[in-house]
Amino acid sequence: AHIKDLGVSHVELLPIFDFASVDETYPIFNWGYDPQNYNVPEGSYSSKPTNPTSRITELKSAVQSMHDVGLRVNMDVVYNHVFSASSFSEQKLVPDYFFRMDSNGNLTNGSGCGNDVASERPMVRKFIVDSVKYWATQYHLDGFRFDLMGLMDIKTISEVRAELNKIDPTILMIGEGWNMGTLPDDQRASQVNISQIPGVAVFNDQIRDGIKGSVFDSADTGYATGKVSAMNDVKVGIVGNVDFAHGLLPKWSTGAPGQSVNYVEAHDNLTLADKLNASSKNKVPSVIASIDRLSGSIAILAQGTPFMQAGQEFLRSKSGDSNSYQSGDAVNSLKWNLLKANSATASYYKGLLTLRKSHPAFRMATAAEVKKNLTFIAEPKSVIAYSLNGSAVKDAWSSIVVLHNPNTAPITAKLPSSRKWNVVVNGTKAGTSVLSTVTGASVTVPALSTLVVEG
Repeated sequence: AHIKDLGVSHVELLPIFDFASVDETYPIFNWGYDPQNYNVPEGSYSSKPTNPTSRITELKSAVQSMHDVGLRVNMDVVYNHVFSASSFSEQKLVPDYFFRMDSNGNLTNGSGCGNDVASERPMVRKFIVDSVKYWATQYHLDGFRFDLMGLMDIKTISEVRAELNKIDPTILMIGEGWNMGTLPDDQRASQVNISQIPGVAVFNDQIRDGIKGSVFDSADTGYATGKVSAMNDVKVGIVGNVDFAHGLLPKWSTGAPGQSVNYVEAHDNLTLADKLNASSKNKVPSVIASIDRLSGSIAILAQGTPFMQAGQEFLRSKSGDSNSYQSGDAVNSLKWNLLKANSATASYYKGLLTLRKSHPAFRMATAAEVKKNLTFIAEPKSVIAYSLNGSAVKDAWSSIVVLHNPNTAPITAKLPSSRKWNVVVNGTKAGTSVLSTVTGASVTVPALSTLVVEG
């Protein structure tokens, strides 16, 4: 009920295919990134794991229950490696075909899990394409998140996209496009090649680390915690990593803004609240909440595909556990008491999602639209500000200005013109309703906050 009320469009489930990490008759918590049987629901999530029909009907019922309340369902898929290459079914059927080998005949290990699936081989590619089609048609799944997609080849991912288009072109495909593995660079379905794979998006670590600091160093700061040098990385993400020019330096470029998955928190690494508590100089809870809202607003209002972890909206904590894949419910469960304690921040996230959903200026479809209709405004003291030409994209609001202030004091910022401006987002509230009005060509942006005005 809360997820539905929050206003997200999709719910992504961590692996629900059959994985080998747990004893299904005595299940313990595990994220499930250890594939055993790709086309079978995981038994530990079933009330009767020894009954194949129960696995199937219960998963289908779960998907249907979310469809019934208007939520679409994404599946986290792990086609890049398996739990055990030697015991994997395809290895037994056709030895040494399903996996990549080095020049000495040993399994390669780009995945870090002991083996790499040879997606580039014709019958392996067919297996993967058929598997995704099976889940899409038999379980009516609405999207797929590809784990370590950079280990897979461009042709396979492109064929999956083509087949899903035949089923339902609105099915999402997003993936981890880290540039890794043993394939030649130009064959990898990675960030640097994403413009060659239309209709597929990759997670944007440039804006993620730009906003909050490196995920590999808990103490590292980002733009929201005072690192002025991270402004470029944040601005690149705001335009969806399109080839925007004007001095912006993307580490990789998208063909369209929707190919950039903008986020500051996922199941991997510290939660945003834990990261801020580890890196921020001021650890007062109200200050952490303000920086959290600022961080979340940058990613959600950016051009592209916004993504958040469940509980991010109420400052979810995992007690500093950055790799909670088997840490159990005590760490991984959603602490619903935090929703009440941080209800203002939860409402703020809901308002941001409502704003984004209601106004197409935040959802431009092409690189050309972004380059034409998004303009950065020079502001003092590391404030990032940009205007959106709503009229050009048939938005009900003709002009929108977004201002992000990471400073610990209010800043007076310029607006594109002198007129009456309606404030719809401030440091504590967000949405489409008018919170206050400003008349003139300047506005005061509160400390550690985002301000959005329209006029």
